[in-house]
Amino acid sequence: MDTLENQHHWEALTPTTKELFKIIAELPFIHEFYLAGGTGLALHLGHRFSVDLDFFGDSAESVNSYHRTSLIKILSNDPLFSITIDKEGTFVAAWKDVGISFFRLDVHPQILPTKNVQGIRIATIEEIGAMKLAALLSRGNRKDYIDLYFILQQTSLQRLFEIAAQKYPFNPAFPTFVVRALSFFDDAEADPMPKMIKSLKWETVKKFLEKQAFDLGKSILELEKLWPEE
Repeated sequence: MDTLENQHHWEALTPTTKELFKIIAELPFIHEFYLAGGTGLALHLGHRFSVDLDFFGDSAESVNSYHRTSLIKILSNDPLFSITIDKEGTFVAAWKDVGISFFRLDVHPQILPTKNVQGIRIATIEEIGAMKLAALLSRGNRKDYIDLYFILQQTSLQRLFEIAAQKYPFNPAFPTFVVRALSFFDDAEADPMPKMIKSLKWETVKKFLEKQAFDLGKSILELEKLWPEE
């Protein structure tokens, strides 16, 4: 089994996040979920510090009452433990200073094989990238844009769209909306700069993504063909 110390950027996690990571890895059902989001990406790239743990399951039974009850049982040892959402398909809470969430994504299945790290499955850089594109469609925050900048040093937007077409097949206008979002930073301007490990200026991110959006706009019709016809 891989260890974070040897294969991933353990230094990108806070001590409390690492502590919670190890606790969650002991859950008997954790193999049904995969870690993605900013922390999943930070473990791959070591580009910035990340705190929260975001897990996703693509079964219709993901985040059921058994899962949620088990989570509450192991997390309630923290006197400051608080639950934000506890319902079928969604569990969002805070343990010490770490946010933890479990989401059911059965309509948006896992596409690429995950990597097992200390008992927890971690999504690939490319799959996290496709999910980051989807996040821009609601409200892109500064962390999402910065994460995409680093993702696109490893792979191409074309590749991310190929994955997104499989993960989000019911949204054929996905490329069009993403092109707009890649050059719209108004919401993100109000966000603070995350604590970086690799030095990066916000202006560099914006210029890079604007260029990506411009180039992408030339082939938007071809990208939309990746999506199945309705």
